[in-house]
Amino acid sequence: MAEKIPGWIQRLLLPRLSSLEGELKAFRGEVVGEFKAVNGRIDGLEKQVSSLRNEVNARFDALESKVTLIEDVTRLKIEMKALAEKVAAITAS
Repeated sequence: MAEKIPGWIQRLLLPRLSSLEGELKAFRGEVVGEFKAVNGRIDGLEKQVSSLRNEVNARFDALESKVTLIEDVTRLKIEMKALAEKVAAITAS
């Protein structure tokens, strides 16, 4: 009786175990494919973020140069006003 149980179990379970093994391999293949797809999307997002970062940095650099220009123009206006006042004072004397 003890010899027949392993044979009986083998006949019933091995085909099902083989089937499950095949299903697990197929599932593993699908999971690997999904991970690759997700990694591809993440790589794409990283490239977009990098591109946006570069664009933002370029815009900040452009704004910084404009702010410097505005400061220079403002300083020149103040100096011109002071010179105009001095000229007016000299010509009024």
